[in-house]
Amino acid sequence: VSADGRQAVTLNFARVARTRPGYGYVGLPDPWEKDAAPAEDGIYHMDLGTGQSRLIVSIGQMASFQPEPSMEGAEHWFNHLQFNPSGTRFIFLHRWRRPGIPGWQTRLFTANPDGSDICLLGREGLVSHFDWRDDEHVLAWSRHRGEDHFHLYRDRSQDVEVVGPDVLLQDGHCSYSPDRRWILNDTYSDPERHERTLMLYHPASNTRFDLGRFYAAPEITGEIRCDLHPRWSRDGTWISFDSIHEGQRHVYLMDVSEVIGEMTG
Repeated sequence: VSADGRQAVTLNFARVARTRPGYGYVGLPDPWEKDAAPAEDGIYHMDLGTGQSRLIVSIGQMASFQPEPSMEGAEHWFNHLQFNPSGTRFIFLHRWRRPGIPGWQTRLFTANPDGSDICLLGREGLVSHFDWRDDEHVLAWSRHRGEDHFHLYRDRSQDVEVVGPDVLLQDGHCSYSPDRRWILNDTYSDPERHERTLMLYHPASNTRFDLGRFYAAPEITGEIRCDLHPRWSRDGTWISFDSIHEGQRHVYLMDVSEVIGEMTG
């Protein structure tokens, strides 16, 4: 949903449930289940004032867009749509996987809300979590020039820079603070202590503040895992996150105003 609440972009979540278990809606029929790259399914735009929706980007269209050799015989789908702050552009991930081969390949695209002016930003097969910094820049954990880092892409250009290469060392659920001065991030569980780290990163000073490490029982994995998924409050002084470190799933709140105040005050 766009920030002004007037429009939305959405997917066939039955297809997502098959191709990326844990991210879709199970039990729903997928009319294009046997089609590896359907031209009739993909990303839909909805006018939230009228309820009218229409297909704006098809899976078949993107499977034919600068195709990679790894797409031969692969099944394709879309994941993770997000509008920029003003609602003039949105992100989508194009993913594909060959039968019998573990894992998948990913490209990152942006487009206008009507599906026009599509731009390929991340093209080296690995793109994970992302967030818009502003209307023109996208932060994403991705592979660029063969190296995996958080990269800042300038939309509709070839401009790419590495963010926090010496302190942001692995993929995480990244998001910018409301004032865009901070990045909230986390990690997956480490293999030895089975803890997830929650952190703040201050790009202007290249400073990382670890807020805590939270245990996650190793048997709670796969579709039932509990990632921290940290989120900002609207005023940027609190965060919330999910965790099972006390033995049950809970949503936790943390006051981060003191950390932020040290850098801004």
